[in-house]
Amino acid sequence: MADHVELRTGAYFDSVTLMQVSRTVAAAPGVEAAQVAMATELNLEVVRGMGFDVPESSPNDLVVAIRGDDSGIAAGTAALEDALTRTRSAGGGSGGFGDAPAPRTLGGAIRLAGADLGLVSVPGEHAVAEALDAVRAGVSVMVFSDNVPVEDEVRLKDAAADAGVLVMGPDCGTAVVGGVALGFANVVRQGSVGLVAASGTGAQQVMCLLDAAGVGISHCLGVGGRDLSSAVAARSTKQALAALAADPDTSSIIVISKPPAAEVLADLEAYAAGLGKPVHWATLGAGRPDLTAAVEAALAATGHDVPDSWPTWGAAEAATRGETAPQGDSLRGLFCGGTLADEAMLVAGEVLGDIRSNIPLRPELALGPDLRDPGHVVIDFGDDAMTVGRAHPMIDPSLRLERIAAEAADPTCGVLLLDLVLGHGAHADPAPELAEAIRSARTAADAGGRHLDVVVSLTGAEGDPQGLQASAARLVEAGAVVKLSNAEATREALRLLGHDVSAHSMSESAHSMSGSANSTGEGEALRGLLTHEVSVAAAGVSLFSDALRAQAVSVTDAAWQPPMPGTAGDLARVLADARRDAANAEALRRMTAAGADLVDVRPASEALGLERGTFLHAGPPITFDRASGPLRGALIGAMLLEGLADTAEEAEAKLEKGDGITLEPCHHRDAVGPMAGVVSPSMWVYELRDDVHDNTSWCSLNEGLGKVLRYGAYGPEVIDRLRWMNAVLGPILQQAVRARVDQQGPIDVKAIIAQMLQMGDEGHNRNRAGSLMLLRELLPTMITADASSTDVAEAVRFSGANEHFFLNLGMPACKLSTLAAHGIPGSSVVTTMARNGTDFGIRVSGTGDAWFTGPANTPEGLFLGSYGPEDANPDIGDSAITETGGIGGFAMAAAPAIVKFVGGDVPFALRATQTMYEITVGEHTAYQVPILDFRGTPTGIDVASVARTGILPQINTGMAGRVAGTGQVGAGLVNPPAECFTQALTALARAAG
Repeated sequence: MADHVELRTGAYFDSVTLMQVSRTVAAAPGVEAAQVAMATELNLEVVRGMGFDVPESSPNDLVVAIRGDDSGIAAGTAALEDALTRTRSAGGGSGGFGDAPAPRTLGGAIRLAGADLGLVSVPGEHAVAEALDAVRAGVSVMVFSDNVPVEDEVRLKDAAADAGVLVMGPDCGTAVVGGVALGFANVVRQGSVGLVAASGTGAQQVMCLLDAAGVGISHCLGVGGRDLSSAVAARSTKQALAALAADPDTSSIIVISKPPAAEVLADLEAYAAGLGKPVHWATLGAGRPDLTAAVEAALAATGHDVPDSWPTWGAAEAATRGETAPQGDSLRGLFCGGTLADEAMLVAGEVLGDIRSNIPLRPELALGPDLRDPGHVVIDFGDDAMTVGRAHPMIDPSLRLERIAAEAADPTCGVLLLDLVLGHGAHADPAPELAEAIRSARTAADAGGRHLDVVVSLTGAEGDPQGLQASAARLVEAGAVVKLSNAEATREALRLLGHDVSAHSMSESAHSMSGSANSTGEGEALRGLLTHEVSVAAAGVSLFSDALRAQAVSVTDAAWQPPMPGTAGDLARVLADARRDAANAEALRRMTAAGADLVDVRPASEALGLERGTFLHAGPPITFDRASGPLRGALIGAMLLEGLADTAEEAEAKLEKGDGITLEPCHHRDAVGPMAGVVSPSMWVYELRDDVHDNTSWCSLNEGLGKVLRYGAYGPEVIDRLRWMNAVLGPILQQAVRARVDQQGPIDVKAIIAQMLQMGDEGHNRNRAGSLMLLRELLPTMITADASSTDVAEAVRFSGANEHFFLNLGMPACKLSTLAAHGIPGSSVVTTMARNGTDFGIRVSGTGDAWFTGPANTPEGLFLGSYGPEDANPDIGDSAITETGGIGGFAMAAAPAIVKFVGGDVPFALRATQTMYEITVGEHTAYQVPILDFRGTPTGIDVASVARTGILPQINTGMAGRVAGTGQVGAGLVNPPAECFTQALTALARAAG
């Protein structure tokens, strides 16, 4: 036997999917053991416990562990690939030519589908971010996820109340809205009884009992198991009650809850008295009726017949079994449903006394970490602590099945009390596995000379997909007593232990109340959620979406995956910042409103105040000793241009020594420089104005492609060209621009960008249309410049032959856009992305002028001549300001021909733009993409969205040679390092408090 263990990064799947995949792999011929899971600490313990050696990993890695012979590992690997492929296909990813990929967040899914209900079933630490998406979109949301901090629950529910929508959860297992079952829910008849449930399996028990009595429900609004706690104070319960009171299809209401806080229940009862409809109470607690009694009381109060008995299977046979062999004295309740476990403890506790549990009725009755005790024990396998990194036991019952076997070997165990819950969302057919476990347990007890009784509380309805009668028959065949009523199942277990248990009385049941109608408008509660046909956007467990599709419900799934590792805490604080939404909206408004007029061309010494020996460069700050080859080459060339050195060797020596030399980022003076970005005092620069926000930006003149200074070349032809640009091109352009300003006003560069996007340019690596339109504006005044006809002709020829002529105006135009959005407290919008060939750096609106940096990545793409990947330097240049402003790589769909220059294919170009909408706060009002039905380009990169989705900005770029003096070696595609965004997120979290 051999072990095959591998880690796969960027391959997230939910725990339910991986449970199914693991079973498929383990069933492959020749496989002895297999586990496929996300590399959470809990899952790694399981994998290592199976004897596998797992390398260092992060929770976002997929770990694949297969044991078998050579053919078995091959078969297991093939089964794995097939299962994952089918899972991806079922997830509805991008399939058509250039189709947009599935949205990564619930908010994206809501926007895509126009959904009116959200469903969140992602790990609890990430659930609030998804739920807030729904609330901010004005959509009610069911949060199945557990392990959500209570303070986050309160914050989420307060936001929902302000938005007029309902948060069902967190830890909401069950809801039914307009006949649509969400999460774990049974197929019951429709009727006029509305349920408000701070309990999932409690709601299922009540709706199944009502269904068995011939009574249907209008809606079941889950509110989460903690909603009636002191901390949450019934926030969602009150909203749900008001909504059902306003619902014309609801005539009475039942409130269902685990034991509530006494003061909260009293306040809630007073609130319910004013709603105008009868409200009945199925709230568990000492001295209060069980759920069955509460249902009977509600039936009687509303004029419905109360059944003489509730469905029971296998009871007659069970009555004589206990006399044949010794039997243990203790009750062992092993539950998947927390409320059913609570109810069992309350009912049994009246007879047995103290019962120890992982969800004890009193703190001193808590079980230890091993969950073992020789006395009476009830365990909730669905408790938060037992579902971290695992599927809920109603989906994956493996832990409980193991415990059933353990109890069979324990002589103190007299009766096993179990639950089995059917319905949508649950295990497709759980009865056979449970029946086999029961049969094996009883056989094991018999072999040990003991008798073991088993009682099962079966929560289900005749319409459930698993089949109520068939499931019951399976369990009875295995030797269990089966009852529909959980309370009756508990009393049966007590009877089998030899206790005299009297039947409950309806006179103990909860009262009902009603009062005058409140002012809630009918049909408008929760934005019409209860009166409209439901469409759902979902993030998380695919099983729940599959269950909705089986009900013919429209579902749009988010291709959710965890946020960047280590960001959960910071992300929560940033998303909770009350300033953020308004601040980001203001940042977008300023970005799209910013003007960009070409008003002048001047020497850098005059425009930027550059003194001799001062050089601007692209990217974040850097010292010469860390400078990349292209930047070193460009600085050497600038030294030669400025006459600060006679040879390259002398220039490099002076730069290394640093005396009289100052290096400063272009961005520190509101300027931008392509590639190496070096600007020296004698160079000429374009001057652009944004009169809307009173900002100015500058950029050097474009030298063309190939061996040019900005790519790090500094040979004689480079220096000669720069001197000609200083002596001839700059002065001619200055005259042309100033004459144009005098005659017609400044040149509107923003308008040119808008037009070029509709003519096949993207504004970074493709500027053909933009360059021609700029020349159209400049030529009339260029040809009248006070210069020789030869110089004018050469200036026109040089400009017209340079397809990147416009880039050096598009860049400062985008700089003005982002400059307008900079410095807004609370904003998480990126206002600078820049690279110096060593570091990639970003700046963010809400964190001032701080740089957040990481190692620059090397572009991948197409190479010139004989150059290859080994010749390319890591990413360099300020030109990523175009992507920061919403064009360039963010507008690739407008310029599919760009792929001939940077690599990729046309579908990639289309998908790239559509993917960027996932990480931006909005769309540009002026820059539009024709092929996307003139949708505005994705604009305003949001640090929080980048961290949430793991999607990094797409940048189109040129590639400079790694060795100084080489020049351009190609063009390609690149992404920033994730570190920039995680650092910025941390700073934003600190600023949020």
